[in-house]
Amino acid sequence: MRLSEAVRTGTLEIFSHKMRSFLTFFSISIGVISIMYSLTLIYAMSSRSKKALEVAGPGRMTVAMKRGGNSESAMDAKEAKAVITLEDAMAVRREFPELYMVSPGLKKWVEVSHGALNDEKVAEGITPEWKRRGWVYKVKGRFLNQHDLDTYARVCVIIEDGGWMKKPKWYKFYGWRDKFQDYIKHNDMLGQTIKLGNNLYTVVGILQEPPAEKNPKYFMGVSNWDPSLLVPITTSQRFLNGWAWSSGGVDDITIDTGKEATINAYKRKIEKLITARHGGRIRFEIKDYREIIKERLADKQRDMYTVLIIGAIAILAGGIGIMNVTLATIYSRIKEIGIRRAIGATRGDIMGQFIIEAMLIGFFGGVAGILLGMAGIQYLASKGDTEMMLLQWWMPFAAIFVAVLTGFLASLYPAYQASKLDPVEALRYE
Repeated sequence: MRLSEAVRTGTLEIFSHKMRSFLTFFSISIGVISIMYSLTLIYAMSSRSKKALEVAGPGRMTVAMKRGGNSESAMDAKEAKAVITLEDAMAVRREFPELYMVSPGLKKWVEVSHGALNDEKVAEGITPEWKRRGWVYKVKGRFLNQHDLDTYARVCVIIEDGGWMKKPKWYKFYGWRDKFQDYIKHNDMLGQTIKLGNNLYTVVGILQEPPAEKNPKYFMGVSNWDPSLLVPITTSQRFLNGWAWSSGGVDDITIDTGKEATINAYKRKIEKLITARHGGRIRFEIKDYREIIKERLADKQRDMYTVLIIGAIAILAGGIGIMNVTLATIYSRIKEIGIRRAIGATRGDIMGQFIIEAMLIGFFGGVAGILLGMAGIQYLASKGDTEMMLLQWWMPFAAIFVAVLTGFLASLYPAYQASKLDPVEALRYE
C-alpha cells in the first residue's frame, strides 16, 4: 500500500470520529505545550548560566569568612577572631602573580545626599582589578585606578541600572521605586560632588548596565547588597562611614585563576597561605563560582522538573488514548482488514496502516499543542518573562517529534494484533 494512500485513509478515519479524535488530540496537546515550555526553560537556564560563567571567568572562586550558625561550636566562635583582610588579598597577589584577578571587596550601607536626593545605598570598596571579570558596562568618564587607592582619593563611580527593554508584568504591581536610580537617570552626575556618609566624593565615572534581558549578571538574581556606588577600598576603610557586614576586614576576595582546571590546585595553595598568615585562628571558606551558580539554579530546576513531569504524564495519557483509539478502530474494522488481506494486502501493510493513523493523531495533536504553546510563550515573553524570550526555532520540531513518536510507540501493539487476524475469520465477522 502506498504511503500517500495510507495517509489519506488515516486522515479520513480520524475526521470521521471527531469527538474521539479531539479528546486524544487534547491530551497530546497538553503534553506538547509542557514539553515546549520545559525546553525553553532548560535552554534559557543553560544559555544564561553559560554566559554568566563566561562573564564571571572560568577559574573564579570567592574567599570569605564562614558565617556563624548552629553548627559552629562555642570553642570555634571564641578562637576564630581573625578576619579576611585587604592585606590577605595583597599577599595572594604577591605570592601568585600569575592569577588573572585578585579583587577584594568591602560593602557598606551609606547615606547618599545630593540636591533633592537623600537615600541609603550600598557602596563597595574595590581595587582596579574589579573590572577584570563581570564587566558588562558602558563607561562614562573613567574607572577607579591605582592612584586613587594609593592616595585614599575621595572619588566614586556610580552604577546606573539598565532597567528593562520591556517591563515584566509583575513589575507593574511592584510599588517600590529606587529613588537613587530615578535621580541619577534624570541628572548628569559625572563630575558632580556627592555626600557619602560624612564626606564629599567626586563622581569620576558612571557605569551603565545593559537591560536586564541582556544582562548575564541579572540571571544570578538581584540582591539588596548589589552595590550602587564604587569607591577605592582604601578610602572605604579609612573614611567611608556606614554599616558593614565585615568587622575590621573585607567581605571577600574574588579570585580568578584564568583556567577552570587550576581552581582546585589554587584553592589548596590560597587556603594554606591565608591560614598561615593568621596562625590558624581564622574560619573561612573558598567557594567555586560554579557551586554558587548551581545553588542559584536549584529552585529554577525544581520548577522545570515539575512542568516536565506534568508534560510526561500528559504525553503518557495521550499515548494510552491513542492505543485505546487504535484498538477500538481495529475492532470496528475487522471486516475491512479481512477484505484487504483477501485482495493481497500483507501483514506489514495492515500494521503500517494503523501505525500511520496513530502517528497522524500524534501529529495533529502536536500541531495543536505547538500553536497553543507558541501563543502562550509569546504572551509570557511580551509580559517580560525573560526565559520565554529564548524560545528557539527547533523546539516546536522537537515537541512534535515526541508527539509523533508517542503515536508510533502506542500503536505497535494494536497494529500487531490487527496484522495477526485470520483473513477468513475476519471476512466472517459481523
